[in-house]
Amino acid sequence: MRRVSFLFSIALAAGCQSLPVEQPPVLNNSAVATAHPLATNAARDVLAMGGNAADAAVAAGFALAVVEPSMSNLGGRIQIMVRSPDGNYQGYNGMTEVPASYVPPDIPVSQGYGTIATPGVVAGLARLHAEHGSLPWSGLLREPARIARDGYELLPGAAARHAEALDLFRDNPGFQLSFIEGDGSAYDAGDILRQPQLAMTIARLADAGADDFYRGEIAKRISTDMAANGGHVTEMDLDAYRVLDGRHITISYRGYDIHTLAAPAGGGLVVKALNILENVNMAALTEMQWAAVMNQALALTINSMADDLAEMNLAHVADKAWAAQQAQSIRIPAAVPVAKSPESISKETPLLLSTTDWSGRRWGSYSHHTSHFTIADCDGRVVSVTQTIGPSFGARVITPELGFVYAATMGGYLQAADQSPGSRPRTTIAPTVVSRDGKLVLALGAAGGIRILSAIVQTISRHIDQGHDPMTAVALPRVHPVRGETEAGDRVTYPLQVHLEMTPERGWSEGVPAALISAGFEVDPVDEHASFGRVHLVALSGDTWQGVADPDWEGTTAEASCSAP
Repeated sequence: MRRVSFLFSIALAAGCQSLPVEQPPVLNNSAVATAHPLATNAARDVLAMGGNAADAAVAAGFALAVVEPSMSNLGGRIQIMVRSPDGNYQGYNGMTEVPASYVPPDIPVSQGYGTIATPGVVAGLARLHAEHGSLPWSGLLREPARIARDGYELLPGAAARHAEALDLFRDNPGFQLSFIEGDGSAYDAGDILRQPQLAMTIARLADAGADDFYRGEIAKRISTDMAANGGHVTEMDLDAYRVLDGRHITISYRGYDIHTLAAPAGGGLVVKALNILENVNMAALTEMQWAAVMNQALALTINSMADDLAEMNLAHVADKAWAAQQAQSIRIPAAVPVAKSPESISKETPLLLSTTDWSGRRWGSYSHHTSHFTIADCDGRVVSVTQTIGPSFGARVITPELGFVYAATMGGYLQAADQSPGSRPRTTIAPTVVSRDGKLVLALGAAGGIRILSAIVQTISRHIDQGHDPMTAVALPRVHPVRGETEAGDRVTYPLQVHLEMTPERGWSEGVPAALISAGFEVDPVDEHASFGRVHLVALSGDTWQGVADPDWEGTTAEASCSAP
């Protein structure tokens, strides 16, 4: 099995260049990369039976709601990018929408019914299928429903997240039906986990269609549960929900075109960071210098959110003059003799509970959520999807007879964003495509909270600036700037304070921390896997899709051969 992932875009933003259109290539294979082997297999099987990337994405998205419920679910939010065989891009904004009746409480809550907004995942996948799919909708949901009904073996990472969150969700009746054993404990790795209520919900959506979620029996059950438990989502909110076009933005980076989605997605941050980096000759830097410059560019980008969270002016987001001004503050340390990270860096390492941050031990409960997957088909169509429910297990609420987890949107989790009725608070999910002269190069997305930004930007720089192949670009060590609070309580990111990935298998060489400290940086070494985001990537090499799944996670890739013409 191999790994993959791709991202697509929408109508070009104001101020962005027009792009050459690529003629559809003759391809050898289709490919899929997801965060869980069962979701990968479900998508691969759809491709093998003649479905396209959009069809396979529907199967994968629903399967992930079953097998990775702490990360993404039917009650969550979604951003989708599609690149058509003719080179056109289209994006979908299926973020959760704040209900019409919501009034922010005096003290924000962190979980429960009061944090739940109108979900967008089902509508997002349904619009993707309606506009790009080729196989009947009902057949695409059969395998996810079967997995939920018959059960699946719980992977170690998922089991760790279930155990970590047990005290947070143990009192919710829906969770008691789905995720808690008779003795009150969480399921262990290797246990067979069955979700009959979710299986029935997916089966109903297969037969009645996605509209049932928003205007049918499922909608009634959602609104009844909300009304009985202090929630805000009503039948009117569900009926009014629509998937919006995504806000596509494109910039050039050293002769490559970077396509991504701006707020409420997080691609605007990717654009800003790369524009800042373009002012530095990253290819000429030592590994220590590269880490220092990257950390500063990421910190400057993250700090810019305080002044432009909504990103209403896409021309400003893409402004290279602004980026050049920001880059003037970047310090490039003097080069010192530090060995580069080895080219033969380990890309396949057993991930143990003791050495892997499966559940957010390092960064906290708001860090380990979100699932990204990408699928490419034999026609050259690529679908890149990031779906999330916010913090681990979202709002920690399940409507008992429906079986799916709701995202947390209002309250403490996204309190910096607009939470007025009708708004769609932004996150950092950022499906991204890289092309050159109209031809696909690679596409990627990531999971991991604010480290989505740093994982995507560093992977792109590793590939373009340093010339690494896609798999090595994903496996090489990363940095992430330290964040804190001012005396006034404002969040701030420190350019000269750096978290360094220091696992024995794929971390920075031992001389890098000392060299950074000598150059005036404060260094926090991090030796747990899965602490710096998880990338799923797909690249086109000639006429063959190559997939890469982050070696710090349990994701997989698979391929299906293209039929002879």
